[in-house]
Amino acid sequence: MVAGTMSGVGKSLFTLALCRTFANLGYKTAPFKSQNMSSNSIICEDGREIALSQYIQALASRKTPTAEMNPVLLKPSVNGMQLILNGRLLKTESARNYMYSNKKELLKIVTESFEVLKAESDLIIAEGSGGCAEINLKKREINNITLAKVLNLPVVLVANIEKGGAFAQVTGVLELLSDSERELIKGFIFNKFHGDPKLLEDYPHKLARKYKIEFLGTIPYLSHNLPEEDMIFEKRGKDSQIKVDILKIPYMSNHFDFEPLFENFDVSYVTHIRSDCDLIIIPATTNIFESLRWIKSKKREILEALKNGSFLLGISEGYQMLGETVSQIDKEGKLVHQEEGLKLINFKTVLSPTRIAAWLNASDQIFGTTITGYELHHAVFESYNSISPFSKVTSRNNISCNFTEGLVMGRIFGTNLHNLFHNHQFTRLFFQLIAENRGKQLAEVKEYNLDLEIEKISNHFASHVDVQKIIQFVKG
Repeated sequence: MVAGTMSGVGKSLFTLALCRTFANLGYKTAPFKSQNMSSNSIICEDGREIALSQYIQALASRKTPTAEMNPVLLKPSVNGMQLILNGRLLKTESARNYMYSNKKELLKIVTESFEVLKAESDLIIAEGSGGCAEINLKKREINNITLAKVLNLPVVLVANIEKGGAFAQVTGVLELLSDSERELIKGFIFNKFHGDPKLLEDYPHKLARKYKIEFLGTIPYLSHNLPEEDMIFEKRGKDSQIKVDILKIPYMSNHFDFEPLFENFDVSYVTHIRSDCDLIIIPATTNIFESLRWIKSKKREILEALKNGSFLLGISEGYQMLGETVSQIDKEGKLVHQEEGLKLINFKTVLSPTRIAAWLNASDQIFGTTITGYELHHAVFESYNSISPFSKVTSRNNISCNFTEGLVMGRIFGTNLHNLFHNHQFTRLFFQLIAENRGKQLAEVKEYNLDLEIEKISNHFASHVDVQKIIQFVKG
């Protein structure tokens, strides 16, 4: 298990690096995070939902992502948290209720998922959550040292040395653990180091010897292009004539949709639309009504941008907000809540209790390219009045089908398809259309190469960590 002294130390990245390192060494490797709290999830090819970080770790392992890799996913919303078990939404409950609940049944689900992965893998790289020595939560957690004890996993501790205090982080964790828990800790690393590692002298090894564990290395800080949830709004795009403004709505989710754009265009998450913006994007959200109220406060800016020739794209809930109204119904079909939409296009959105989650294959109806992605929403749509569709869906969760979705009306587009811009041919043609319409030069649109970035990160960690000692920990 990769455990952290606290949140933000780089556990997910280190786990990803180990997944690729061991896969490159010929091990059948799989990632595992028993519980993840994240607004950024993705749909697997079987229609089940997991956190984005485990999805990318699976790709690093060269494995098909599955829900067993993240059996418990918590998605924050205004009413508490969505509890997603084995990739399916179970319920929404308050954070406090979940935090203080007895998780015996959840632990059973977690261990069963682990056993599924174990049966088909040589090596499982488990990742803890937050800090691993939160003594106030230990009796109720299903991750970190509690899970390591249940599964008898060796633990490598990650400390962030970037802002100082790493020695105290490691010491504090080890002192707060019981003797039996401390025995699981086999070693530690210092991550995100700036400067000359010689300044640390022999003190990391002295600390390791004090607790009879191993110091495994100091990892220099690495700038990379993988999505990091804690840093999402600090991300900036490239120097480009094409300017894309992604509206920074409350409860925004699924930001992985936009990673290829940051590699090619002048992209920013914004609260105010730039006057020379070429494309405005309204992204997905885990709370459509809160986001809708915020978006309507920006309607004048949106209309002004459209008047000046900007394009507008709504994705998932961002698409649903474009119409006349957004309504919510209960299981009996009775109206629970309704609010006005942006009223840019003549259609209505109805939110049902049933959640739609599926992997889709489709062809876009603008250029005719083949696109793949996923849908994740509660919406059905009414009163299109012959609006042109955005795409024609040919399969859902690998089952053949034939229906259209989304809309195209002039320079306004709406679609339920997440991962749209990960389809390179569509992205190139879409921005070529925008550039020609706006009288701008379009440079070469580079294909987003996730695997190349994974390999770079893996090589970086492997060159500074004692991988052979970690293999020894696993072999016992």
